[in-house]
Amino acid sequence: MGTNAGRWIIGRVRAWFSQIRTTLLFSYFIVILLCIALVGTASFYISYQTMAARIESAGSQIVGQIENNIDNDFHSKRNLLLAPYYDQQYIDGINAYAEMSEQQKFLFRQNLVNLYLKSFNATPIRGFSRFQIYYSNGELLGASDDFKPPAEAKIRNADWFLRTIAADGGVYFMGRGEGDGSIDADNTSYASSILIRDFSNPERFIVVRVEYNDELFRTIGQSDDLSAGSRIVVFDQNDKTVYASGTLPGPAPATELVARATGSKGKFWFNSDRGDMLASYTRSNYTNWKIVLVMPRSEIFGPLDRIKTTVLYTALVAFAFTFLLSVLFGRVITKPILNLYKTVNRLKRGDFSERVAVGPNNEIGRIAANFNAMQDELQTLIETKYVNQIKLQEVELKMLYSQINPHFLYNTLDSIRAMADYYKVGEIGEVAQALADMFRYNTRNRDEIVTLQEELEQIDAYMKIQGIRFDDKIVYEQDIEASLYGFPVLKMTLQPLVENAVFHGIERKRGKGTIRISARREPDGVHLAVTDDGVGISETRLGELRAKLNWQLHREEWPDSAAEGGIGVRNVYTRYAIRFGERMSFRIDSRKGVGTRITLVLPIDNDFALPQIRSEYST
Repeated sequence: MGTNAGRWIIGRVRAWFSQIRTTLLFSYFIVILLCIALVGTASFYISYQTMAARIESAGSQIVGQIENNIDNDFHSKRNLLLAPYYDQQYIDGINAYAEMSEQQKFLFRQNLVNLYLKSFNATPIRGFSRFQIYYSNGELLGASDDFKPPAEAKIRNADWFLRTIAADGGVYFMGRGEGDGSIDADNTSYASSILIRDFSNPERFIVVRVEYNDELFRTIGQSDDLSAGSRIVVFDQNDKTVYASGTLPGPAPATELVARATGSKGKFWFNSDRGDMLASYTRSNYTNWKIVLVMPRSEIFGPLDRIKTTVLYTALVAFAFTFLLSVLFGRVITKPILNLYKTVNRLKRGDFSERVAVGPNNEIGRIAANFNAMQDELQTLIETKYVNQIKLQEVELKMLYSQINPHFLYNTLDSIRAMADYYKVGEIGEVAQALADMFRYNTRNRDEIVTLQEELEQIDAYMKIQGIRFDDKIVYEQDIEASLYGFPVLKMTLQPLVENAVFHGIERKRGKGTIRISARREPDGVHLAVTDDGVGISETRLGELRAKLNWQLHREEWPDSAAEGGIGVRNVYTRYAIRFGERMSFRIDSRKGVGTRITLVLPIDNDFALPQIRSEYST
């Protein structure tokens, strides 16, 4: 009896499994189980890799931003040290100091100290502690406090003093523990020093040394982007720790950070008594200091563990729900899905004519309706692709154009302020008038297309300002073919190129320099050229500039400021590249110590249209 019952049960089980519905049910169960397991594993792996890549990238961006902030702050501090160059009497006093009487020396030292006191008090400087001024023989000329220096011979032979002289006008930054020992003061974290002299008299000079506390680094270390366990460490050029935000994990990490952070920038993982740590670092080209950001792995991937648990429970619930739906509605769902699959295949082959048959008003029916709508929208988007691309280029063009005017305004206002310090009232009036003419040109003429003659009138006003600013150091010439004065060009074409020649060519040159604008009609188009006989460009820098003249606008990140490059020459190139593409050409030719020539070749039959009526007083 028992044997017969066992056989009956086995027969029933075999009969149940022999049904197609049961086979499909278990097959679907196994497939769904494997899919959920594979998708969950792949999702977790991808999430892990994505989060790791984003954290590493974010770390690199943070240290890069910290480096930029520190470099900008150091550059501002460097400008304050150049105060004697703005008044020739101080340079003359440096040259004649050895021959002065005691009273004259006293007055000169007092005026020099007052000059720097005024500079540091007028401009808020983060972390300023004190300064000292030394003569070339090591004599202390003055200080901002009652600082008592070592002997003159010790100052002359101090490593920081010798390195400052070797920098020959460049700023030398030193960290804690470097030099004669005075930088080890409790309220001093780092110092900077610079040599001031007459370029024609290298033997007599002064060295100005300024000491700062760690306020700058503490401010940067309070960034909201950092987690609670993250630490910022700053090393000087001698790999000495200048600043660390909090304590590092264990005694060895500082040594390991120095040993492994050897390149210009990068990232690496290392072990500590607090677990794995991610270190992102960058080296400043301005100070040769290294900024390192250390982040614990537990804070980076902690949220991922919670995501893993959530995904696991969600997968189990989804599996149970999906299995139930497959049993109840498998037959109803299969057919419309197959129809949708067939339509997708036709769409994949490029056939947009076929549409999915919309079934009942359920999820599958709405998917089919939305798929049809998506197919219509996709076809419309393809047809309107080029129109949208043109509109995008117009928006980019307006963005590029809007970057130019503030760049020059800041430079000009700085010149006016410098002249005001010397009480040259007449020249200030001329500069203000020329500046008003330039901005009147920008505001009264809202047309993007102007004549070459209007551009040259703008350059005349600009060069008048620069002529006063540089005390007639610049000779300005024009060589324009008479028939080209009415040639249409984009507004603000020449001014960025001329400004580039002034500040990167002539300003750095000793003695006078010449800037020449020429316009010639050649067989391949109209050649507009801006030439200067300034300091020129090195081959390495010239290669970088040429490489940046790249027509792939949508793949590039635009610079934020003039200090990062791209405001002048590159914007002129890009505005014309958007208009003409390969019909125009832009060339930069330069030789170190000879000069630079920038040539813009435009098609003679361009499609620029000048406005028919232009009012002199329109706004």
